Parts: sequence; C-alpha cells; structure tokens
Amino acid sequence: MARNGDTVPNVKIAKLNLEEIGEKYRGTLYTLMVVILLMVIWYIIANRLQNTLLLPYFHETVKEFITAWVDYEIMSNLALTLKRVFTGFIYALIIGIPVGLLMGYSATAMQAISPILNSVRQVPIMAWVPLSIIWFGLGDGPTVFLITMSAVFPLVINTIAGVQGIDPNYYNAARSMGASWSDIIRTIVVPGALPSILTGCRLAMGAGWMSVICAEFIATSAGFGFLMVEAQVRLETAQLYALMFMSGLVGFFIDKGFITLEKRLTAWRFKDGFIGS
Repeated sequence: MARNGDTVPNVKIAKLNLEEIGEKYRGTLYTLMVVILLMVIWYIIANRLQNTLLLPYFHETVKEFITAWVDYEIMSNLALTLKRVFTGFIYALIIGIPVGLLMGYSATAMQAISPILNSVRQVPIMAWVPLSIIWFGLGDGPTVFLITMSAVFPLVINTIAGVQGIDPNYYNAARSMGASWSDIIRTIVVPGALPSILTGCRLAMGAGWMSVICAEFIATSAGFGFLMVEAQVRLETAQLYALMFMSGLVGFFIDKGFITLEKRLTAWRFKDGFIGS
C-alpha cells in the first residue's frame, strides 16, 4: 500500500500532464486527421478516374515527392529560388520599412506618397513581367524585381498601420522631456510599430514566395517554378503535383520561422510569452 497518500497526487499529476499534452497538440492532431482524410479521398477518386493526366495515382505522387527531396537538380533549383526570394525580400525591407515609418509618422508624407503608392500597388504583378524583362533581361534580375514589388506593399501598409496605432501620448511625453526626432523614431515609433512590421514581413515573404514561382514560369530558364513548367510540358503530372506540394511545404516552414521570430521579439503580446525549444 502507498504511504502518506502519495499515490493519488501522482495520478492527478499524470492526468494533468496528459491533459496539457493533449491541449498543446490538439491542433496538430486535427490537421493530421484532415490530411489523412484528403489522402483517402484522393486515392479513391484517382482509382475511379484512372486518368493520370488529370489526377495521378496517389502512390505515384508520393514516390515523386520523396524522390524530389534527394534529387540534386530539384534541390539546386530550389536553393536558387530561395536565394532569389530572400534577395527580393531584403530589398523590400530596405524600401518598405523606411517608407512606411515616414508615411505613418508624417501626415505630409502620407498625403504626398499615398495616392502614388495606392495606384501602383493595384497593378497586377504579372503585368510587370514584360517591363521587368526589358529592364533587366532574363535571369535573376526580373525575378528579384517581381519579388520586391510583391513584398514591398504589405510591408509599407502594415508599417503605416503600426505607427498610426501608437498612442499620441507617448509622443507628447517624449517631446516634453526634450527628445529629438531621431530619439522618438528610435525609442517610440520603431518599437511601437514592430508587431505590425513583423506581420508585414510574414505577408511580404508569402507574397514574394508565390510571385517567384509565377515569375520563373516566364522570365528564367532555371529555378523551382521553371521545373514545374518543364513537368507540365512533359505531361509528368505526378511530378508536377509533387513539386507543388514541396512549394507549399517550403512556404509553410518559412512562415513558421517568421512566427517564431515574432514570438521571440514581441513576447509581451502572447499570454505566456515564448518558451524556446
């Protein structure tokens, strides 16, 4: 027999730990269930259709998906695409954040730049493809340009929203204590707008990742998007599906990386902060 009532507390602790684990991974479990359901549906429909051009067999697509991760050509083209995306994203950061901070802080800058910005951002990204090829030729130039164009506008808009959401009393308090314009930007504007800036970074990276795939369809002869075009031309639908899933998975993990960064830099926004693994 247990002494001093040790058994009951241990059972309660174990039960509590199981509940905590279940709560923590509940979303992952639901996602896994949905994925399995979609796989079963795909398997059934593909076997009923028996038309691999329209919908390849599930097992063939899985084989292509697994093979793609160890294929040197595919991985080298994926690395090239990622390089283009991050290069365009850095250019978007250099342009978008300062412009957003200026427009959010200065009403004059907002009135002067906003009509131009709102007009340019309405132009579909694919409409820039012919012009970007004329300007930069084929290769990395037009692709990086298109990524920058896709990413810069979410950054500007979110940065503006972050600056305008800062309580004006912070500005008044800083000015009353003799803070200069640069001090206000450094100690109030940038930290106050940081959550919105990070959200803008997530949106910008997502837009850049999607636009690079489209740009590589047209403006380059290498890259992950180019491989998709090649698979489509050769009517290798299973490989095309596999590359699409790879694209989605890579984009998903890039976004998760930004979420982790956001939690680390703005831990005060989350109920329990952030506990690194």
